[in-house]
Amino acid sequence: MTKPAAGEVFRYPFLWKREQMAGETEGRKTRPVCIAVTVAKSDSETVVFILPITTQPPLPSRKCIEVPQIESQRVGLETHVRKWVMLDEINTDILERSYVWEDRTPIGTFSSVFTSKIQSSLIALARSGGASIVDRLK
Repeated sequence: MTKPAAGEVFRYPFLWKREQMAGETEGRKTRPVCIAVTVAKSDSETVVFILPITTQPPLPSRKCIEVPQIESQRVGLETHVRKWVMLDEINTDILERSYVWEDRTPIGTFSSVFTSKIQSSLIALARSGGASIVDRLK
């Protein structure tokens, strides 16, 4: 199994925090997501930190990064629609035993510059306690 890398974009049934709080355990639809970080655990498992990509304009209170048109093109997403990588909601999953991540073929990869921007913004937000994590590690 090929392990995902930061910046790769996949289709994944992202579970929003509000859905989890309502008792849901499955994402309502498969959407494009970006792998922000991967962490190798000592037991040979890989934890992935997954950020959703949305076309819905975020509320001003939300933390996100707009996806430049060239990056949308790079990963094979439509370029005529604006998109945002949401930073304030994260799904964590274990690659080797995820029961929801079916298609593990990346649809593309963001540039290293854009990926670094996502990671540094996410780290700053996480340090301030501004991100909600939906733990799907079970």
